[in-house]
Amino acid sequence: MRVGIVGFGYMGRTRLDALRAIGADGVDIEVVGVVDPHVPEFHGAGVPVHGRVPLLPDLNSLLLLEPDWVIIAAPHRTAAESCRRVLAAGPQVLIEKPMGRNLEEAQSLAASQVRNRQLCVGLNYRFFEGIGRLLLDVRQGVFGPLVSASILMGHGYQPGMERNWKLDPEEAGGGVLIDPGSHLFDLARLLAGDDLTPACGLGYRGFWRTGVEEECHLLLHARELPIVNVQLSVVRWRSTFRVEVFGEDGYGIVEGRGRSYGQQTYRVGRRWGWRSGLRQRETETLVCRTDGATVFERELRALLVPGEDLPLPPASAESALATMRLIDACERTLQGNGGQALLS
Repeated sequence: MRVGIVGFGYMGRTRLDALRAIGADGVDIEVVGVVDPHVPEFHGAGVPVHGRVPLLPDLNSLLLLEPDWVIIAAPHRTAAESCRRVLAAGPQVLIEKPMGRNLEEAQSLAASQVRNRQLCVGLNYRFFEGIGRLLLDVRQGVFGPLVSASILMGHGYQPGMERNWKLDPEEAGGGVLIDPGSHLFDLARLLAGDDLTPACGLGYRGFWRTGVEEECHLLLHARELPIVNVQLSVVRWRSTFRVEVFGEDGYGIVEGRGRSYGQQTYRVGRRWGWRSGLRQRETETLVCRTDGATVFERELRALLVPGEDLPLPPASAESALATMRLIDACERTLQGNGGQALLS
C-alpha cells in the first residue's frame, strides 16, 4: 500500500504518525512522499515505516510515484483543487474535513470521482470509541424511542486568530458551521437520519469580527429524533465536547475528546434510576474511558486494511455531501432569521 500526503501541518503529521502505527503493527504501508511548500526540509520523525519519507516539490512529483492513496491535509482554500487533481489521476483520496468550503465546492469534488467510492472525507469523530458505542446503542434501541439529542463543541482559539486563515471567509469558507461544524453535523445525521432538518437558530460573530460566525446555536428535527440541539463555538474559553441522547427508557452521555477537552467518557443511565435509593448519577454505568489518541489510526485502518471489524465505515463522499447540504441549510436558516447579524 503506497500512500502520499499533501500538506504537512498538524493534520499531515498526525496522519503520518497513524500510518506508522499501522505499519508497526505489520501492515505493509509505504509513505512515498510528502508535498508541502512551507516545509523547508523533512527527514521523518521517529521510526519511519519504510526508510526516510521524502519531501517532494509539488503534487505532480507525488503522482509520478503512483500512490494507491493520497491524504489531502492542506488548508481549505487549496485542498479542493489538489483533491480534484489527484482524483483525476486515479488514486483513492482521503480529504480532511470539510468537503470543500461550501456546498458548491463539495458537489464539484463528488462529481470529480472517476469511479465509485474513490473519495472519502476525514470526519473522524465517528471513530472515537465513546461515540461509536453511543451510536451503536441508539441503533439497537437501548434508550427506547428517542426524544432529544444535544451536541456541543466549544473552544477559544488563541490571541491573534483574527489574522489566521481559519477565520478568513475566503480561505476557510466560513466559521464554526464549517469547522468544526462538519464533525458535529455528521454526528447529528448519524444519530437522527437523513431527514434531519434545521428549524431555527442564532449566531454570533462579534469578537474577532472577520465576518464569519464564531458561535451558533441550531435546533433541528427528524422523524426518529424530534429535537436535536447543536451548539458550536470558538469563543468558549474552556474546551468542551459533549453529546447527550435521551430516550423514553434511558440516556447516553459522551464527554471529552482528548487533549485539552479531557479524556472521553461514555456513560449510560436508565429512566428513574434514582428509585433504587441512589442518586441518579450514582446509578449510571461507565461504558468506556479513552484518551482518543487512536482515533486517526482507527479511521485509517478502516480505509486501508481489508476486513477491519469496526462499527462504522469512514465517511464516503456521498455521506459527506449530505452533511454539507445540511450545513448549507443551517446557514440559510441563520440568514433567514437574522441570526448572523447579532454583534456585540
